Amino acid sequence: MADPSFLSSEQAHALFDTLTSHITLTEIENLKYSKTIATFGPPLQSSNVKEASTPLLRILLQSFIIDLPGFRNVTPHFWTDTIYHLATALDEANLSESYDKGSVGIRRTLSTASASIVESVARGRLGGYPKQALETNTDYDRSDPDHLAKGWDDFLQRIIYGDLLDKMFIKAAETDKLSDHEPVVQAAHQYALTM
Repeated sequence: MADPSFLSSEQAHALFDTLTSHITLTEIENLKYSKTIATFGPPLQSSNVKEASTPLLRILLQSFIIDLPGFRNVTPHFWTDTIYHLATALDEANLSESYDKGSVGIRRTLSTASASIVESVARGRLGGYPKQALETNTDYDRSDPDHLAKGWDDFLQRIIYGDLLDKMFIKAAETDKLSDHEPVVQAAHQYALTM
């Protein structure tokens, strides 16, 4: 008989998903309060903020956004003045909270949509993604679901552990044709469309 004081693998996974979902939505919803923005911490404020109001969002911002091409070389002034003031201006705009004249309001729509994306990224960041050998020269039959699934896994491996994201930005600056990208990007795109 299993020890009831331990969670099974499935239970631990479900708990992780539930907690990640809850904290993500809570932090995004709390962005409507100016106090949350004022205590966000780096990079929106100096590093002397004692306790960040949104630790998960701050981790994701520092782990992903700040390192993206275009954000890598911005000055601290961009974050502390421009982005900080944009965030406080959105707070002061007093966007509708939930229902506005019988329909879902703007703030609720943005909050829910962004939460689903941020939640997926947070699960990956906090839970990790098992590292496998990177395959760089693979052709994928995009009519074969198994090839597409393999392409998706290879895509994630190369985005997380390789330099595929940088290569994609460079290629996107050169061309707007998906067919000019690496086969793994094309397979991942096809997989995402058919999921």
